[in-house]
Amino acid sequence: MAEIRPGRGTLARPIPAWRTYLVLVQGTWRSMRVHRVNLMMMFLGSAAIQGTQLAFISVLLGAFGAIAGWSVGEVAFLYGLRLTAHGVCTINFGQHRGSAQAIRNGDWDRFLLRPAGPLMQLLTRHFNPGTIGDLVLGLAILVTAANLIGIPWSAGMVLFLALAALGGGLVEAGLQIALSALDFRWGPLVRIKDMVDRVLTDFGAYPMTIFGTAGTWLLTVLIPLAFMAYLPTTVLLGRTDELVVPVWTAQLSPLAGPLLLVLGIAFFRYMSRFYASPGH
Repeated sequence: MAEIRPGRGTLARPIPAWRTYLVLVQGTWRSMRVHRVNLMMMFLGSAAIQGTQLAFISVLLGAFGAIAGWSVGEVAFLYGLRLTAHGVCTINFGQHRGSAQAIRNGDWDRFLLRPAGPLMQLLTRHFNPGTIGDLVLGLAILVTAANLIGIPWSAGMVLFLALAALGGGLVEAGLQIALSALDFRWGPLVRIKDMVDRVLTDFGAYPMTIFGTAGTWLLTVLIPLAFMAYLPTTVLLGRTDELVVPVWTAQLSPLAGPLLLVLGIAFFRYMSRFYASPGH
């Protein structure tokens, strides 16, 4: 037990946030491993859902040969990067969807009484094993598509690809966490979250040029979908000449993820001040 001295506080060292996060995640994962059959079924179900969309894109490519001048391999690479980024988001931040339930049921009261941050507790209280399927399938598609295209890899390109996948996942996380913050004032926004998730999933699998100049600007500025996969993919595939935004925007696109995540978390913390316990 830590020694308490009047006027001097405690001698116990504060636990770093990253260590608290790992402890909570490990505890959640151990509880999920008890039902191993359920884990495997959810994993396969997630892979099947994503595989269905990939099959639909393959049918389109088989019928038209290309999409906006992008070959089969290039579209597959874009889809693989988008799905990998989505896996990064859902594995680490997917429990943002439970914010409305936590607020409505009063679980947020318990979060406030514990030493770990409330948002951190929300993001780690459950784990969806199906999210692993998104990441694994995304990486498999990326590797397969890269071999199909024959990209001349270098150490810099591999590093950029890794940062792009992480950054894309953080862009999605920042957006969804910001949406979850609105639950504190406007009540459950599950349908809006589902709509945004559907837009990100469906539109993110295609080159932005198919939406025209106005649509590309919309999906870059208003809804930063382009930062999740399209912009970094144009850099890796040497297709920056088709961009409607400056080339440096694509080159620095992985940085958008950490920025939007910080803004999303800051907005969530601000909105959480308006929390009213259902018991009051």
